[in-house]
Amino acid sequence: QAIYECAARELPSIEEKETKTLILSTGVLESLQSACDASAVVARLQDNLQVNQAALADPEPETTRMVRCLATIAKNENRLDVVQHLRQITPAGTTGPLLPERLDVRKIPSPLIRDLTITLCGGEEWQLVAEKLGLRPNEIRYLDKRTMNPCIEALVHSRNQRFINVDTLYNVLVECGFPMLADLL
Repeated sequence: QAIYECAARELPSIEEKETKTLILSTGVLESLQSACDASAVVARLQDNLQVNQAALADPEPETTRMVRCLATIAKNENRLDVVQHLRQITPAGTTGPLLPERLDVRKIPSPLIRDLTITLCGGEEWQLVAEKLGLRPNEIRYLDKRTMNPCIEALVHSRNQRFINVDTLYNVLVECGFPMLADLL
């Protein structure tokens, strides 16, 4: 049986860099590339993984990785209907971003990044994200006291220190307990 390999992180963690090859069956790929509707593609994935609807509603880590792999391939195949269907039947933070994963965070559309960062600035949520992105406590305190939108400044500062893409930001938001915000990306 032919297979499609998808490189995905072992764990969706900014600290964890180990990769693992995931394998999707030809049946899943063929349904993705055909005119099958989104639910048929997901049904093939469920058959491939031997999981039921309840398992997708509360996925194990391996199932999450396979769903994310399928969502990535679906985006590459221009099948956003499949990604949207996966988002409806899996918890927030499971499918990965709709934006290109390798997109530099500086290139996230302005209205989207503004809404995301303002939402995070409603409390201390942005500080968790800033810490996960590698900012030191003194940098976080400085931004908290001196800027109008400290979250966006933390993101810019972090990006200036090292490359951060949409995938990294998505994973950080999920790790910090903000999967619904991650799904805005």
